[in-house]
Amino acid sequence: MCANMCKYSCPTYLASGEETITPQKLARLILYYEKGLIEDEKGFFDVMFRCAMCGACELHCIYEDYDLREFIQRERSEAFRRGLLPEETRRRIETFRESGNPYGERQPLQKGTGELGYFVSCSTHNDQQVLEAIDRIVAVSKEQVHQFGGADICCGAPLYYAGDTEGFKKAAEKMKGEIDKRKVRKVITNCPTCIKIMTEVYDEVGVHLDVEFAHIADFLNALLKEGKVEVSKANATATYHDPCILVNDIGITQAPREVLAALGFEIREPVYSQENTHCCGGLPGVRVGDCKLTEKVSSMRIHELKETAADVYLSACPTCKAILSDVDMKDITELVSQRIVDG
Repeated sequence: MCANMCKYSCPTYLASGEETITPQKLARLILYYEKGLIEDEKGFFDVMFRCAMCGACELHCIYEDYDLREFIQRERSEAFRRGLLPEETRRRIETFRESGNPYGERQPLQKGTGELGYFVSCSTHNDQQVLEAIDRIVAVSKEQVHQFGGADICCGAPLYYAGDTEGFKKAAEKMKGEIDKRKVRKVITNCPTCIKIMTEVYDEVGVHLDVEFAHIADFLNALLKEGKVEVSKANATATYHDPCILVNDIGITQAPREVLAALGFEIREPVYSQENTHCCGGLPGVRVGDCKLTEKVSSMRIHELKETAADVYLSACPTCKAILSDVDMKDITELVSQRIVDG
């Protein structure tokens, strides 16, 4: 029997208090809908877009190999086919169709050469601090890195979460072409969602990438351990926010903390961290179709982080950095860049 304990790890429930959107209730609603027991179809599909798709419920589910997100994604695809998307999601998709990315018009970015690629994600493209930090780290480490991104080069995550399977497959095929023509053997990015989408979800639509992927936290950790980047020690405290996808889908928790330790920071953990982390809420209209719910989730997480009263707050996800800006969130690349010893 289901103990319904997963709801206590669900950020959308904890932030809103709405029983309807607990994992157990969502699972029941899907069952009732597929049995033809729900008359309010629009209301049903709206609820399917009130899940953060963070994966916390799977990690705390008593049943093995049960990922509720797979069933929710199936219903989102049905909502897309029937034109029953939430307004915020619909607007985000329109922007993507016009510009090839969820943010609107932007310039292509390409610099450097080499078999090691660095994909500049949509959420990173306009973050000048992160872009400058990457440039400095690459220059000091003397790694040959081929940076690319911008324009309509996007992993397609907004289309996927909106249930647009056909549009998502086209975006996946385009991304495959962009990677293949650059002839890189490995792609690094700081966006956990990009890694999840390209290493896991692309296969579901028949697009296979013959390239290794790595998150920037692992790359930075390796550079520091190998002595390719020399840094000075900080005398400060830091709180690291674990991005939900980085933890729940990619399984990275220790690399960012090892980087912080190498930089000399004393780590102050928030109450909910590592495998128990809480989602930031994400970009409105992407994983969650209700902007008011997104705000509640992000406000809850900001409050949790502030309780540590750390000198520095950081994450390893560009979306988390943007959404949690009330705590002056930094990206892990910025901290490494700031501590580099020149010469």
